[in-house]
Amino acid sequence: MEGNSLLEDAYQIIRKKILTCALPPGSLLSIYKLAEELEMSRTPISNAIARLEREGLVTPLKNRGVLVKQHSPRELIEMFQINYSYQLFVLHVVERKGHQSFDLEELRKIVEEQQQAKTEQDYITYVQLSLKFIRTFISTIENEAILAHVDANSDKIMISSVAAYHAYPNKRIYSGLSYNQKMLEALENNDFDQARLHADQYFDKVKERIILKV
Repeated sequence: MEGNSLLEDAYQIIRKKILTCALPPGSLLSIYKLAEELEMSRTPISNAIARLEREGLVTPLKNRGVLVKQHSPRELIEMFQINYSYQLFVLHVVERKGHQSFDLEELRKIVEEQQQAKTEQDYITYVQLSLKFIRTFISTIENEAILAHVDANSDKIMISSVAAYHAYPNKRIYSGLSYNQKMLEALENNDFDQARLHADQYFDKVKERIILKV
């Protein structure tokens, strides 16, 4: 049990450093240095790194250590496209079937918290909430396979967003909130056409920004 606890601690600490870009994409990790820093043996560190590798957050380099993975613009666009496609599918299911409804109370709460994060310029929390909004939206149809796919990409989107935030300090973007506010309003009004339009516009804007880095 103690070994599992150390593994979980090591995993959570290293994962948080990667998500917040304390260890940014392109960083070379040393199991020995991490073990020393976290005051652990190399075994839980190695196991934590292996778990992060399975999740696609790091990649091993032969005889050089482990690299925090940097995702290409194409990979990022594909991740956002997955979320976009699932949102359109969820809108289709809810509109056509009618037996499922969006958790508007939870979506409102996320929007309010995101507004607070923007006011406080807490970009990490802001991005987490933006991804939470999308996940809550998609979870409406209770499809665990779809949610697993969404979750698999969320950390990668988070890392890339925070890295871009640090890389381009004069182009700090808080567009996710305005999208979520418009989407929420459309859902409150049962305006599925407007909701689809917002999903279209947001994906097009995100794709443009990834390509142009603006």
